[in-house]
Amino acid sequence: MNSKLTETQQKVICSQLGNFKLNLLYKASIHGFTGAAFHQHCDNKSSTVSVGYNKSGHVFGGYTSQPFSQSRQFVNDGQAFLFSFSEEKLNTYPVTNAPYAVKMDMDSGPNFGNTLILVYKNQKKMYSNPGSFGGPLHSKYYNFTAEKMHGNDLDLTECEVYQVEESFQFENPWRTLNWNSEQKKKLMERIESDKPSISSVSEARVLLVGPVGAGKSSFFNSFKSIFKGHITSQATPGTSSTSVTTLVSYFPETVNHITIIVLKNNLYLYI
Repeated sequence: MNSKLTETQQKVICSQLGNFKLNLLYKASIHGFTGAAFHQHCDNKSSTVSVGYNKSGHVFGGYTSQPFSQSRQFVNDGQAFLFSFSEEKLNTYPVTNAPYAVKMDMDSGPNFGNTLILVYKNQKKMYSNPGSFGGPLHSKYYNFTAEKMHGNDLDLTECEVYQVEESFQFENPWRTLNWNSEQKKKLMERIESDKPSISSVSEARVLLVGPVGAGKSSFFNSFKSIFKGHITSQATPGTSSTSVTTLVSYFPETVNHITIIVLKNNLYLYI
């Protein structure tokens, strides 16, 4: 299924929640504009983001940390909120009466406190009541204006429900690297001029760490061959499916006053 919610809109929503991503569970144009189809794909899954789209081009919906069900009961959720987009800007409307944040409705799609209901009564419609529901005994559950939320257009063109999942991957590297000849020169000069910060330490140990195929073993073999005076291939270069160090063994070997410590799984120390 292809998401109608743009990548930018997904990022904006997730920025409100933390390091999460959205996984599409239900798409009304494919599964059906019915409460049964919605519950079939979304019940007992939390947390979720429900999104409605109307003919006027508005994008709006709600978030709840509680799983959907067909109990016909209100569910307490102090984390729930409604939202709408103004182009790429997200407008949020937190729940104001948490015990009535979400209503478990058998005959409709996502129901946020009987204030905003998507796929209302098995139709390509939505229900919107930004004022008080149930008379004077009930306070307003969410504060928003119909015009800003959905432009007073109650006809849906699409409804989607996403499950909020933890994301352990970053789309971009955690830092931006500027690598050029000038940077390389500065790095080499820094390595050449490096001295231990403590005067009592006369030498420094260098640990080579890198992914499979980065050239750690080749560098080690080239380095050792120079001091041995002939080609040596103590470390087997190549690729492997496992490159995680599980055991470190200390095997010092002195060559021309340079101690080489061999670590298992292609990691080496030079002293």
